[in-house]
Amino acid sequence: MAQADLDGLAPGTHDDAAHAAYLEAAPSMREAASRKAEIARFLLTDGRDWTWPARIKEAKARFGAKGTSLPSLRRILRTVEGVDPINFAPALLAGYNPTSQRAEITPEAWQFFVETIRRAASTFPLRAAWRDVRDVAIRRDWAWPSYPTVHRCWQALDEADRRALRHGREDAVRSLTLPIVRDKTSIAALDWVSLDGRTLDFWVDWGDGRAVRPTMLALVDVASNKVLDYELTRSENATDTVRLVKRTCQTFGIFDRLYTDNGSAFAGHLVAGGAPHRFRNSGRGPAVVPLGICRHLGIELRFALPRNAQAKIAERTFAALSRSVDDPPEFAGAHAGHSPGAAPSSSVAPVPISLAAEVIRREVERHNREPGRRSQGAAGRSYEAVFNAGLNTRLTRVPTARQLYLSGLTYHPVAVDRNGRATVGGHVYGGPDTQSAMLRHHGGGKRILLAVDPDDFTAPAIAFDGDGRLICEDVECVQRGAYGSADGARIAARNRKAARDAVAAAERANETLSDYEIQALWADLTPEPETVSAPKRRVVSGQFGGAVQATADIRPDPKMTPEDVVPAQGPTPEMLANMERALGMYPVKSRNGSA
Repeated sequence: MAQADLDGLAPGTHDDAAHAAYLEAAPSMREAASRKAEIARFLLTDGRDWTWPARIKEAKARFGAKGTSLPSLRRILRTVEGVDPINFAPALLAGYNPTSQRAEITPEAWQFFVETIRRAASTFPLRAAWRDVRDVAIRRDWAWPSYPTVHRCWQALDEADRRALRHGREDAVRSLTLPIVRDKTSIAALDWVSLDGRTLDFWVDWGDGRAVRPTMLALVDVASNKVLDYELTRSENATDTVRLVKRTCQTFGIFDRLYTDNGSAFAGHLVAGGAPHRFRNSGRGPAVVPLGICRHLGIELRFALPRNAQAKIAERTFAALSRSVDDPPEFAGAHAGHSPGAAPSSSVAPVPISLAAEVIRREVERHNREPGRRSQGAAGRSYEAVFNAGLNTRLTRVPTARQLYLSGLTYHPVAVDRNGRATVGGHVYGGPDTQSAMLRHHGGGKRILLAVDPDDFTAPAIAFDGDGRLICEDVECVQRGAYGSADGARIAARNRKAARDAVAAAERANETLSDYEIQALWADLTPEPETVSAPKRRVVSGQFGGAVQATADIRPDPKMTPEDVVPAQGPTPEMLANMERALGMYPVKSRNGSA
């Protein structure tokens, strides 16, 4: 401090932490730091107004030639910028970086500084934020140091803190996320295929005189980076995506996995219907889900995580093709810029779609056949050569005609009415040949999948149950005829005859029984009465004069109990009256009541 006073500099605030680190350093390091501190005090006092040649000459004369060159002197000044003179030696210590603890900062002032940066644009200067806090600190009596000190405090923050304050939390997370390193040499051709779409940066004319920005859909083989096929469309839609996938499978065979994002054109029913895990149309809606092309062709579907679509190889391929596809000389005057929502101006001259298709075909072929590739596993070969080498070792899965046909249909969850018919888009499907099979799925809130040809709604449809099992084929489309026409009457007669034939076939299948046979079966339903065996006794002659006397020949059954023995009784008065009437001994009354 005394040396600082002699040099004419205010000593400032003592930094205890800095001096503690200074005292823990080796003696040689402390000696070198003290020498640099003396040079710094010289440059800020006696040599303040000197020219650099004069400063260098005087510094060499006072402190020697070592460490007194122009870069060394400037480096010393930069190091002590904003540092109090009493802390020069610790600040110039080799390997020590003074922090924000060297100066006092009011917490409210620092919070205001940080919040200003957070709310401002990412290009807002730090010095402008420092000035705003400085002006407020004067009125509120805050401790707010010089800009170099605040700048060092800012630099002392973690990189994540600075990026989050400057660019927002999401951008900070995205920029700091470490990419996943994958070994592409472990997969073969067509094991993984990446799908993506991109709106191109030029205007085209589809033949109707309107300027439209085309969309390019592309399938890229992940193992080789080859563009397998592409489609130019007016927009990113599911119908063109299905056509692209089908054409690629017809050319190279069915690939194993499709990797795409969760866009509506790729995660909808036409492409992803029936997939076990989807980001769209999953967990809600009808229980019967339409089937997509991946389900029919046996392609496993994988989706990129939300906001992580740049992980797709197709996305990187578009980045490599963008400049050669968007900015060739053939598209002069038709460039649309890079904003997706840009509208064409009067000066735009759209190019014909045929010219755009020819330029894109040329650039895609060049992309595939360009030699000297240095990507993983390429070894100087072209993308096409890498793909062909992998394709030679693959067992090709050729799509069948049945698979291609089913994948081209559209599937609609519908209910079956009481007549065994279903309706799709105003068209009614169902006839006598399929009525019986369709009626099994009528009522109870049941739904079936009716597959119809999107290009011809009058073609026969195919019906599937909710689990994708076939119900029946050739479900005819009902043709509406003129009211009162003879054709309608003939069709109605044909339907009645079909119903009679169906009922007759059912009767033949269930042969009826005759009345005699059914009566015999019903008789078997009546249970037989339970019989009880009576005690064995001898039959004796009737005795009408008195009680029946047991004879010596009657022996009681040894198995009988006393309760089973019934005492003998004589005839009752009713029995005697009946016998007299039967013998003619009982007087018969006349009609007038006389005997």
